[in-house]
Amino acid sequence: MTDWAVATVVVTPDPEATYALVLDAQHATLLQQQYRIYGSSEGLMTPASAVSQRLRLTLEEMAVGISKGFLRLEAATTRSDGGSLKDEEGLALVEEIKHELVEGARLGEVSVDAKWRLSPRRHDRLQVFRDLWDKGYIVTLGSKFGADFLIYKDDPKHAHAVALIVVKGYEEPFSRVNIVSFCRVAKMVKKQLIFACVRADGECKSGGERINTNGDSKTEEAADSVVFISLTHALLVSRQESG
Repeated sequence: MTDWAVATVVVTPDPEATYALVLDAQHATLLQQQYRIYGSSEGLMTPASAVSQRLRLTLEEMAVGISKGFLRLEAATTRSDGGSLKDEEGLALVEEIKHELVEGARLGEVSVDAKWRLSPRRHDRLQVFRDLWDKGYIVTLGSKFGADFLIYKDDPKHAHAVALIVVKGYEEPFSRVNIVSFCRVAKMVKKQLIFACVRADGECKSGGERINTNGDSKTEEAADSVVFISLTHALLVSRQESG
């Protein structure tokens, strides 16, 4: 088995809905077991394996794989809407996607001339996902709980997520209703609630390395300018009562 996987890019009219498919079962196994990229299953699982024959990767997973060198993207011959793609057009689009995912996320830039562009919020999600992955967590989508991501310390097939990650803009105001709602969901599913945002200036004050998962409220600013704020439901209630 090689030390890298191949995925076919599936382009959609909405750039942010673009995804990639890993069609080789061995490559899917490699991504999950060696690189902590779990994606979502497409198709039936083989009887001898707990890994789907096809793995669907999000933009965040694609960005980490490309930047770390263990994922190679190939152009599809058709778009998701059934339209055809010429070889040259497909290759050019893949290169543009790779540049936007890696360079755009790393620099926080949105190219004015690029045809395939992501929103500033999606770039924040890319940075938060990569920061969590760099810290050693397994990161999956958290949409079923209304969050951006879920983080695990072990295989999601055998372990529970330790926290819900909600990505917010650095200067985006927090609504009390939204905070209470997220805290209630986190309490119901017995997970820590962590808000994440990206500093525009990239400065680091504390240089923290790990997310606190002991239930205490804490602010941490990582070296790559991603800020994490954890909040417990019990602390929120006690502060409301004392006020």
